[in-house]
Order: sequence, then structure tokens, then C-alpha cells
Amino acid sequence: MNNKKTKDMKKTEEKLNDGTIKKSKGKPKRKSKYPKWVLKYKKPGIEIRCIRGKYYVYKVTSKWDPDIKRSRKITGEYLGRITEAEGFISVGSGRSKRQREEIKSVQVKENGFSCFINNNLRDNVKLIEKHFGETWQTIVAISYGRLLYQSPLKNIGFHFGHSYLSEQLETIDLRGKNVGLFLKELGKQREKIVEYFKEYRRADDCILIDGTDIVSESRKMTKCKLAISKEGTYQSLINTMFIFSVGMDTPIYYRLMPGNIKDVKSFKLCLRESGIKEATIIVDKGFYSKYNIEDLDIAGLKYIMPLKRDNKMINYDIIKSGNKGNYEGYFKYAGRYIWYYTIKQPDGKEIYVYLDDELKMEEEKDYLKRIDKEIEGYEIERFYERQKYFGSIALYTNNAEKVTAEQAYTLYKSRVEVENMIDTFKNVLESDRTYMQDEETLEGWMFVNHIAMQWYYSLHSLLLKNNLLKTYSVNDILEALKQIHKVKINGEWYKEEITHKTEELMNKLGIPIT
Repeated sequence: MNNKKTKDMKKTEEKLNDGTIKKSKGKPKRKSKYPKWVLKYKKPGIEIRCIRGKYYVYKVTSKWDPDIKRSRKITGEYLGRITEAEGFISVGSGRSKRQREEIKSVQVKENGFSCFINNNLRDNVKLIEKHFGETWQTIVAISYGRLLYQSPLKNIGFHFGHSYLSEQLETIDLRGKNVGLFLKELGKQREKIVEYFKEYRRADDCILIDGTDIVSESRKMTKCKLAISKEGTYQSLINTMFIFSVGMDTPIYYRLMPGNIKDVKSFKLCLRESGIKEATIIVDKGFYSKYNIEDLDIAGLKYIMPLKRDNKMINYDIIKSGNKGNYEGYFKYAGRYIWYYTIKQPDGKEIYVYLDDELKMEEEKDYLKRIDKEIEGYEIERFYERQKYFGSIALYTNNAEKVTAEQAYTLYKSRVEVENMIDTFKNVLESDRTYMQDEETLEGWMFVNHIAMQWYYSLHSLLLKNNLLKTYSVNDILEALKQIHKVKINGEWYKEEITHKTEELMNKLGIPIT
């Protein structure tokens, strides 16, 4: 007989107060929040709620919600109560009259994100109120619906009505047509919107990028132009430009432009309107050209520009030597060691060349896999030609006297944060396409999405601050907050119980849930 125990059969020992040894198998199970005499009544289609130490039973179903693209829980009629002495007492039993008198009405509303707005976003809400007066509540209500439910205008009122926030703010008419009219009036107030942006111009680590294209279904707006999208097809587009604060970890400015306008003058106008004096412009690899460089220099703008790997200004001799002693040095970024050297240009500008050995190995492995799969265009001869490029990045800048190689690399990588912001805008808020029919409504719609993005990045900052980004995404936290409710019984509100895991997570993030 084999006495070797598997990992799952290993016993843990616990020394008791009397000196005896208590043995148990495996990891101890987490204690349920409900006692066993309650849990035996838990069945499919049944929901049990603990309210003030008493256990109530409700019928529960689910219904597919096309707006949020998943099933939504629907709490049905009250069925009865569970007691330890008498078990389940149905609403139709002989004692049901007293039960019906005890609970005449029940209402459930989302309270997790409502608490987050009231506590963690208090300063942001005050700024909205400062610049938009009594309409601040409507801006908050629409932004709430956009972030939590990606709600179209027609459903904003529905989602807001099911939040505890609706109990705290004044009565707001959020019927679809009225929401559209409100956004139109809001969009006419670009001056107020810009003044709101300027509350964040204290940031001195801003990066400005040409943002993204928004596909428009309108044939009436002058900003809507036929242009080549990033997918390489001609579409009716509106172009956007963003300023993002790296240190504050939030978007602080946007501007809508015609879809066919993408030039240096737009950068300068954005900085002038935002009131931000210093910002580093970071563009993608496709922006580099002699014409664009001259325009940026004439405009007096500072930039960091990635070069394509086959650019003739880049000298790869140091990388090809394989001798780390030929580099100027290294630094650590996101857990990786980055080696670098500088190529000085005749006009005083510089090119920083970086080598990420881990990235080099990943790219080599990926290329060889494509050769093995016999993908067209991937051959071993081309691998030998391209191997000097693997793992490298080259950044061209006219601001080397103020920006070191490490700082330039960090700022360039921060563009990834902006790209994530744009993905958030397009995917989380489902804003990659607009059906607005006039510029004013589009501007108002863009502003409430901007507020929603700032709220999104407030959660991102909390995860970053508490070293939880590897474990949780912002969407995970949003989903957890949506599951925290308040229950109204006979006209009085109570906090609904939550799991220990959720409570522990909220405490780590510093998000009050009461």
C-alpha cells in the first residue's frame, strides 16, 4: 500500500487550547453568511435576503437586457419568511396576515456606485456644479448611465431611476427626448466646458495626442467629413484630440474636429484653448515626415516621435554588437530592464534607441512560429535580416535638453494609457459611433462621456495606488459596485448585505459602502 498522500489529501493540524491536536482535511471552507437552517430553503428561482437579522424569501427571475447585453435579475413577489423555530412561513399560511402587515412594500436600488459618487467623486461633482449651476444634477445622472450601463439616451431615465442616487438628487426629467434637448443646450456652452477643463491645467506632465476617429451617421453636421479611417477605409468621420495628465491619471481636455483635419495647427489650437502652456506631443509612427517635423518646429511645439524601425537615421551597430558595455546605461520600467543609447543629430535633436531583451525574445519567438506555420511573407532569410530590430524602439525628440532617455521612454509608454482611454471611450462607453444629428448635441454628448471617463480613471487610480491592477480591472470594480444595493421596506431604507469578499475589496480601495 502506497502511504504517499496526494496534495489534496494532506491534513492540516491545529493545536487546541488543551494541547490536543485537531486534524482537518484540506483548506477550511469559508463560513456562509446564512445559517444552515436558512440555506436548506435556498432553491432555483428563490432569493433569500437578510434584513435586520430576519430572513425573507422572494421569487426571482432573469431577463435578457439588450442594452447591457446580459441577463438582468428581476426580483418578484414576496413569498414568506424563514425562522429557526418554524421554518418557512409562506405568505399564504395562517400566520401570513401578520407577515403581510410587517412588509407591505419592498424596493431595491443600486447603491455601490452611488456611494462612490457621493464620497470619492465629491470634488469632481463640485466642479461640475461650479461651472454648470443647477444643471449639474442632470450631467451627473446622464454620466452615471453612460459609465455603468453604456445606456443610450432613451434608457438613461430607467437606469438612473434604479439607482439610490435618484433618491438623493432632485427630480430630473430624463425621458429620451428631454435628454437629447438637454445635451443640445449643454453643447452650446463650449466656453463653460473649457473653463471646467482649466480646473485641471495645474498638471505639468501632460501629453497631447491626435485621438481617434468617431464614425458618424449624420449627414447634417459640418464636422462630419469623408476621410480614411484607421482601418484604411473611407468613412464619414469626426476627429478627436485629447490631452491626458500622466501624473493625475485622467483625461483633462478634448476637442472635436472635422474628420479630414489632421495637421500641426490643430495641436497648437488645442493647447491655446486648454490654457496648458507646456505639453509634450506624442504621435504614432505614421506621423513622421519632413513636412510635419518642419511644421512642429516652426510652431515651437515639443514632441516625442517613434520612428519606424527601418528609418535610415537609426544606427543599429550597438545592438548588433551584443555588448551591453557599448550602451549608455539602463533603467527599469514595469519590471523590465531597458538598455539605451543616444544618436545625436546635426540640428541638435536626438534619437533615443532602446532595447528590451524580453520583448526581443517574444518577437523572435512569434516570428519563428509564423515561419513554422508557413504564413506568407515569413521566411528564415527575412528573420536574419530583421533580427537586429527585434525588441527595439527609437524615439525622435526636439526636447532632449529637458527630457532624458528614461523620461522620454516613460512619456511614450504613457501614450498607451491614452490609447487605453480611447479604448474605454469606444468600448466601455460604446462610443465608437454616433447618431447625433447636430454639432451642439454631439458636443454635449461628448462632454458627459468625458465626465464618465474621468470617473472611470478615478477607479483606475485607486487600483494603481493599491497595487491591485494585476488582480482586478476597472470593469470588475464597476460590476461589484453595481451589485451593492439598498432595500426600501415600508418606506425606510436599509443597506442590503454583501459578501465578505466584496466588503474586503471595497475597504482596500477606500470606497465607503454605506
